[in-house]
Amino acid sequence: MAVIKIAIFQKNLHKRISPEEISKIQQTKAHFLIFPEGYPHFFQSDSPENATKHEKEYQDHLLEISESFSGVILGGSHYRKNEDGNLVCALPILQSLVLVDFYEKKSPSSLKEPGVDPGKTESIFIMGGLRFGLIVGEDLENESIWEEFKKEDIEIVFYLSHTDERRSYEEDLTYFASLAKEKSIHLIRVCGPSEGKPARSLYASPSGINWKVGKIEEDKDVLKTLSVNVMRSYLL
Repeated sequence: MAVIKIAIFQKNLHKRISPEEISKIQQTKAHFLIFPEGYPHFFQSDSPENATKHEKEYQDHLLEISESFSGVILGGSHYRKNEDGNLVCALPILQSLVLVDFYEKKSPSSLKEPGVDPGKTESIFIMGGLRFGLIVGEDLENESIWEEFKKEDIEIVFYLSHTDERRSYEEDLTYFASLAKEKSIHLIRVCGPSEGKPARSLYASPSGINWKVGKIEEDKDVLKTLSVNVMRSYLL
């Protein structure tokens, strides 16, 4: 059994990380740092296609954080044209000032993300001494991804999301506690507040909710370091 230290940053999608926050991130000495879906979103774009113009600025901000943080950075997500020329919602994966890979959202919303194609990347990665699953936004309801996680015996899943406002705060906790128990996984969910929309980051395991953002913190920036016990690890 190994203990994985995971720093999650519930961060306002439209605000840059300050030097003071970078210092706090560095002090966590975590193996992973996870940002919400849609972070960083500093520019006003009228469409995902238009947002691709800012890809380099988004990535440069994450690389700036990587200068001081030696662990794996996951996220948040931004729109880009992939190697096949398809418009996708991509989650950048960085470590040690290197943009290592991308996870592409498999289930983009045709309503919220017009013109965005389903991603073709793998959903399972090995980095930072850990084999883990990644899902973004609507991927949560993609059964083929969950079937793959089960087949490959994935025990920890990072979920970068927006808050589903169809559920209340309490209903959210019940939903994710049940999901983690049903799938026998550790589920780390990271959200970011944006334009009055709440953020409900949490950590659910088969035994229940291990940590959650409080109701009064739904509109706040929250940096939290979690310690997660995993049975199978690599190179730690």
